[in-house]
Amino acid sequence: MPQTVGIIGLGLMGQAIAGRLARAGYRVCGYDLKAEARQRAAAQGVDAVPDARDVASRASAVFLCLFSSDDRRRLLWGDQALAESFRRGTVLLDISTGRPADLVEDHWRLLPLGVRLVDACISGSSERVAEGQAVALIGDCEEDSTCAELLATFCKALFYLGAPGSGCTAKLVVNTAMGLNRLVVAETLGLATRLGLDPVQVLDVLRAGDAYSRAMDTKGPRMAERSYIPAAARLSQHAKDVDLILELAGQVGAPMPLSNAHQFLLGQLTVRGLGDLDNAAIYEAFAPETDDAEEAGRASSGGSTQPHEDPP
Repeated sequence: MPQTVGIIGLGLMGQAIAGRLARAGYRVCGYDLKAEARQRAAAQGVDAVPDARDVASRASAVFLCLFSSDDRRRLLWGDQALAESFRRGTVLLDISTGRPADLVEDHWRLLPLGVRLVDACISGSSERVAEGQAVALIGDCEEDSTCAELLATFCKALFYLGAPGSGCTAKLVVNTAMGLNRLVVAETLGLATRLGLDPVQVLDVLRAGDAYSRAMDTKGPRMAERSYIPAAARLSQHAKDVDLILELAGQVGAPMPLSNAHQFLLGQLTVRGLGDLDNAAIYEAFAPETDDAEEAGRASSGGSTQPHEDPP
């Protein structure tokens, strides 16, 4: 019988992972607080259950696809007290971008219960996961890992960083570069547009030269069209990540002037109501002003929305 894999959190990332696991032959049991998210997952063949304890009782490997480490802690130690529901020997693969110190504390707190928490942070959006092109940053040693086969169903590369929490730390470092690459593209296109240049043509020029970055392919067209729905990864999610990046940088005295500016701009856009849009909406900090968030988030899809993003 195929192995049953659990997923707690069936937002964009959770559903993308579920789809890849199901196509690889695994049985997938999933839970989300939102009934609509469970319904969408069920339509993809996930055994969507109404209680997280059902996932804990069925699966010996469980992905936690949550927004933050605070959400994980509420799940494990809060009202649901899920930590005590997992079977001994269960491995929890937390793909969230959270606070490294929280992960380390929860890892050691779970071990006496026979549960192993591993930070298996995913670099790449839900789209990259669905394509099997994500990258996993794992707070574990390769020789001790029991998660490689599962992660390989949607990741093109696995990097083992060693101690618990090191995956979270590396993910924040990676997200620094990814976020600033988007910021550079947004500022560049904002200037080009205001100077009367065609942003689509400018993207072609940038791709042809040494200024190229992948953000020009993944986010540039969305910026040029000012089309941010459906979201592959939400702007509010990256705002949370930048807060964590600056918190971590402060602990080691690392100067982060660019990320400080980025945090300010993300905060402004969140206040404007753009937080649920794709993170390409950072372009709205530089584009000609729009009347409201709905105009900024217009999309050729007719304005359809996707479930709340989990970590990437």
